[in-house]
Amino acid sequence: MLRRSDELQESLSALLEHAGFDDSPRGEAAVSMCLVALEHAAGLRALMALGLGTSAVSLMRLQFEALTRAMWLIYAASDQAIAKLLAPLTPDSERAAKSLPSVSEMIEQMGRRVGRGVPSAAHEMLVQFKDVSWHAMNSFVHGGIHPLRRSADGFPVDLALQVLRNANGLTTMTGMALAILTGDEAVSKPMSKIQPEFADCLPELRKQLM
Repeated sequence: MLRRSDELQESLSALLEHAGFDDSPRGEAAVSMCLVALEHAAGLRALMALGLGTSAVSLMRLQFEALTRAMWLIYAASDQAIAKLLAPLTPDSERAAKSLPSVSEMIEQMGRRVGRGVPSAAHEMLVQFKDVSWHAMNSFVHGGIHPLRRSADGFPVDLALQVLRNANGLTTMTGMALAILTGDEAVSKPMSKIQPEFADCLPELRKQLM
């Protein structure tokens, strides 16, 4: 599963390697957030390879939030919100950015725009992923019952495989978001074939994650 996960990332990178991206403020912010999501995914795989499953799951929460933010930036963020994120990092800009929406609010804002620029499938995937995984991911991040039991009882192989599948699902969505930001069908069309090609290492969206 780790090998296939790396191959998935390599396939995405190959498609995007020479692509040009939307250079507007919105595009710049969204591309940067996609790259953050991909970095979290790479960190998750590295932690899993080291047998550090609890830390890996915690990174999946960060990966999901970065992807959600990227999609929100593409489809629903106001120009004012984008300006807050692109401002030079200072104590004042840090305080201003704290007023940006939460993950739930970003998904709700995108939901209100489905059919008006937001693809229903993209919104539904975020909703489904959050519905089945949010509480467990929070537990891992905040030292709840999930990491406690994994520390005491061990990290089952089937759970490790499912975590990798879920992270790969987020990575695939991130690749699609980046393809959209190229505005190039020569990138977006091949990108749409990634999911069936790597179905063996991707999740069933409705399957409980933890």
